[in-house]
Amino acid sequence: MSASAVAIDSVPHKVGPNVVRFGMLTFLASEAMLFSGLICGYMVLRAGAGSAWQMPEGLKGGFVLIKTIAATLCLLASSFTLHFSEARLIKGTRYGKLLLVATILLGTLFLSNQADEWRNLFHEGFWFNTAGIMGSCFFVLTGFHGCHVAIGVLLLITTLIRALTGNITPEKHGFLECTGLYWHFVDIVWVFLFTILYIL
Repeated sequence: MSASAVAIDSVPHKVGPNVVRFGMLTFLASEAMLFSGLICGYMVLRAGAGSAWQMPEGLKGGFVLIKTIAATLCLLASSFTLHFSEARLIKGTRYGKLLLVATILLGTLFLSNQADEWRNLFHEGFWFNTAGIMGSCFFVLTGFHGCHVAIGVLLLITTLIRALTGNITPEKHGFLECTGLYWHFVDIVWVFLFTILYIL
């Protein structure tokens, strides 16, 4: 017995967006619990280690922090560009695709900064298997989030292709809406991670 899969945008507009939005929100709720578990585990381990918990020099430097703040601003700005892009694409007005390209570029800049940061930490000898619990926690948290950002960028690229081929209209925009929810969630998670990993 087999059932045909129903594409997100094939559901009638009056019903579809509410159904697919609920599905995405349910998925994001499970992701929120996963990130919450990781963050709480990090905080418990850090509190238990006390003064033995030493941040690597590569994360203490002012220049590194400035770069990470700039990357954070890029990620936060991408939420705004995506919001306005989504509104324009749904209404069919100008610059929606251009704003979507800007969102993709901002997300890519964030990933590039994280890759460069990991490279520098590796050369300093701070890696998964060389810095004890601190290293494991840092790379799991930033790596897990970075993986989500990379998936988000791929979803945005797919959304751009759909927009260029005319598959996003006022009647068919469920995929765009779900991608937007996912991207905003990823941005919010980074605010928490940036605070506990770099500020606190």
